[in-house]
Amino acid sequence: MFLRHAREPVDGQPVENTFVAISEQTGETLGTCTIYCDDNAALFPARPFQVRLQLEGDPVPPQLLGAAVARGRGICAVSGKMSRLYTRCAPDDDRMLEALAAMGFQDNDGLVKLQLRLPLATDYTLPAGAVVVQDDLSDPAEQKFFLERYNELYNTDHDFDWLRSYINRDGFTRILTVSSYGLMGEVLVWREGVSGVIGYIQTSRRWRHTGVGSCMIGLACREFEKAKLYCAEANARARIPYVLKLFEKMGFRQEELLMRYPGTDINP
Repeated sequence: MFLRHAREPVDGQPVENTFVAISEQTGETLGTCTIYCDDNAALFPARPFQVRLQLEGDPVPPQLLGAAVARGRGICAVSGKMSRLYTRCAPDDDRMLEALAAMGFQDNDGLVKLQLRLPLATDYTLPAGAVVVQDDLSDPAEQKFFLERYNELYNTDHDFDWLRSYINRDGFTRILTVSSYGLMGEVLVWREGVSGVIGYIQTSRRWRHTGVGSCMIGLACREFEKAKLYCAEANARARIPYVLKLFEKMGFRQEELLMRYPGTDINP
């Protein structure tokens, strides 16, 4: 087996950030890794520089994994920032977890499915001066403003077609709290079977830690109750501060681990 870099940029990444493992006997591709960097202090204030290894292979060749981790560590070191190097891993992929553990990765992050049996038992209070507004996000100008906020928060480049794939879901509703100063928070909800789904929740920076997040979850759950839905569901990333705790404070419980994000923290 031998390793080489991609001949052309993959997904806009530099060629030196993509590795390809190839069988010397057959020329078959045995695995690949592309490295993505995301500098996002809004989502990860303690570790703003996030470096993700997108690994492909069954199994991922050890030489490929070693080269990718070494390159990722180098990128973190050069950044001079508080960093985290991580990858995605299926919840039941013990072999990959073991290989990553040998390289210093810890299994301490993941995407968790949360669920709450309705009706909501936790009280919430509408912040002083807040007004609740509901819409179906069908206005093109509102779609544009939402995409700008979402892409800025998550460092993504989603377009109108991506947004409409959510708008077209059964029972889609956007709920906002606004004040004379502007947007306080917003949440996108829809229904899947007997469950209401909180697909997105965001609180404007000046209104964080004021109860707006709890209010948005409460408003979403009341909407589900009016639709006579059985439970509320949401997915949360464990290492995004406060989000998991916020849902658990409102009575949600962890039901399923959807994806692991093992990683290692790297200091400058």
